[in-house]
Amino acid sequence: MVASTTRLLFVAWFACLGALVFRGMQTGWQAGTCIGLYLLVLGHPTLLALELALARLVDRRTNGASAERVPAWTLVRAWAGEWRASVAVFGWRLPWRANAVPDHLPRSSRGLRGVVFVHGFVCNRGVWNPWLARLRRLDRAFVAVNLEPVFADIDDYAEAIGRAVQRVERVTGLAPVIVAHSMGGLAVRAWLRTRAGHATSHGHEHAARVITIGTPHRGTWLARVARSRNGRQMRVGSAWVASLAVPGTPDHRGTFTSWWSACDQIVFPPPCAVLPGSESRHLRGSGHLQMLEREEVWAEIRRRIDR
Repeated sequence: MVASTTRLLFVAWFACLGALVFRGMQTGWQAGTCIGLYLLVLGHPTLLALELALARLVDRRTNGASAERVPAWTLVRAWAGEWRASVAVFGWRLPWRANAVPDHLPRSSRGLRGVVFVHGFVCNRGVWNPWLARLRRLDRAFVAVNLEPVFADIDDYAEAIGRAVQRVERVTGLAPVIVAHSMGGLAVRAWLRTRAGHATSHGHEHAARVITIGTPHRGTWLARVARSRNGRQMRVGSAWVASLAVPGTPDHRGTFTSWWSACDQIVFPPPCAVLPGSESRHLRGSGHLQMLEREEVWAEIRRRIDR
């Protein structure tokens, strides 16, 4: 669904851009035409800048003196990097390359730990393509899920994650490393909650390690403008987020690594991206999607599957 929708939006964007340029050339560059061109060409980076400024403001107001200090030049680089990364993701990988790197489950992967990838809100498996290609060259098992329906209850994604874990475990004989971005990390925690009391085939953990990247473990301030079911669940202080931390509810916090960034314009204030009790890792100067390009995260994935 995400792939087809983004393809339609991509075509519509080009059609509108062409129509406005044609109109400007034919009738002159009137105010309405110029405003339309600005919104089409620079509306996206303008929105990113506003989100980043809002994130820093909320962080200072929420955490006061303890708020992460971010130099202005670092914010500018994060904004530019996120603009580039989001164009690559939403303009290329999601609409046109969602299945460019299919799931890989070779027989030769027996005894070698595999990986399950879980994307975030309004994305698809194409967001992981660079890392999927690397794992395929290593001949390591991996499955990347698509979370659908797009605007469903986050609990509804547990079944898809469970099937992916079983597929990897079936060929490797080992619990996989799970790598999740944004909302995907909450979906993984929801799946782990459903596994309470369920034995694994190997008698150990359901996941060898869960690596979350920019996941709103404690919700995100930005979700207060969300209207979808899963968007509302990600609000700070929501009953659903609180239910994941109910005493006695297993969520395997000791197996989590929480990667976060003070320049994340989607999940903020920054402490929201850290699961209490997990290993916390800071990616300095990275926006929400740009974190998926960081070599530090890839290095941890390699370290976890080779351990």
